[in-house]
Amino acid sequence: MDTQKTRRTTFAPLRRSMLVPAPALVLIAGTLFSRVGDSFASVGMMLDAADKGLRWGVTEVCLAELLPTVIAAPFIGSLVDRASARSVGLWALVIQALSLGGAAALDGFHLRVALIALSGLAGVASVTAGFKILPVVAGEEQTGRANSLLTAGLSAAGLLGPALAGLLHSAWGTTFLLGADAVSFLALAWCTALAVPRSVDVTLGRRPATKLSDGYRALRHAPVVGLLMPTLAAAMLATSIESVAGVYYLRDVVHGNDSVFGLFLATWALGSIPGALLAGRAGWSRRHLALILGGVLGISVGLLLAGLLPVAPVIFPLFLLGGFGNGVCNVGLRNAVHTGVPAEVHGSAWACYQALSRCCIGLGYLLGTPNSLVSSRGQVIVSGAIPLVFSLWAMLRSLRRKQPVVGEVPG
Repeated sequence: MDTQKTRRTTFAPLRRSMLVPAPALVLIAGTLFSRVGDSFASVGMMLDAADKGLRWGVTEVCLAELLPTVIAAPFIGSLVDRASARSVGLWALVIQALSLGGAAALDGFHLRVALIALSGLAGVASVTAGFKILPVVAGEEQTGRANSLLTAGLSAAGLLGPALAGLLHSAWGTTFLLGADAVSFLALAWCTALAVPRSVDVTLGRRPATKLSDGYRALRHAPVVGLLMPTLAAAMLATSIESVAGVYYLRDVVHGNDSVFGLFLATWALGSIPGALLAGRAGWSRRHLALILGGVLGISVGLLLAGLLPVAPVIFPLFLLGGFGNGVCNVGLRNAVHTGVPAEVHGSAWACYQALSRCCIGLGYLLGTPNSLVSSRGQVIVSGAIPLVFSLWAMLRSLRRKQPVVGEVPG
């Protein structure tokens, strides 16, 4: 008996089941390229504000990226669910490319920020459409794996983009970075058109009539996301507090120089990559409750201990732990929404989640700002304690409902 041939035959279906379809890989690759471009625009404009001595310049850029999502997300999500996600996504990407191209061609800081805000508005549509399209091109069995690869790639892009933007800004300035971002949107539009033929639109769960509240209602009634929404909000609030307060904490308390500070930021992103990849494994990708709770616990313990132990060699592995939890949580969340929310309201649900997340991020930035009441170290400790309390509370609630924390969640 040819045992080698038998072994190959036996494991062939398993290997095929682990492969993400080519169209999904094309879409993921385009998204990652575009995310690096987003870093170019953000970093370039922030460095521009610093160079020109604009006191509120950085805040203006941040608000331009946050506010459009908060204001328009429910309307745009409803549009994605009513129309063709492919068409909405492609038109939104074209608008983003034109906005950033215009920002590159024109001068004037505030005018450029206004065009970036317009691009952010269109970005809500392109991101929402991409979320709705991904399970269609990946297939139901491979959606979890596709989300894992996308999340890991976004972490890598977040690691590479700012560093590359700093180097390119020194060489060619903000105009080049804005133009490069415009090109990245055109590249994503090409990948989307290639990955999603026109004939695929009929399978996107198009809905003829959608209420603006459908997205929030779908999230609230989703089996896992509804239970964990306060915990997710606490985690987003905590990481935003730390992203501001941590700058002062690492410099003033830990006494790290610029190189050490950069390494700390990179460590979090590095930790999220293996976390996201592990969460996409066949045995874990459907354990949404365990992934989200475990991820938030990793974030909270990492931040809490990093605040309690202000020693650089100790903080590095703690940031790896926090980043690992962040990657796991993000994959679990995307899988939970794709599985627990009906396909016909995927657009509304994901757009509304983006709006909620931006609200938490904005509030976290405010709470993390230096003040006379709480030291930067105290703010970092609080940023770890808040999601820890909420995750333990959610765990108790899930046990009372007899919903297994580690078992599979029905798809």
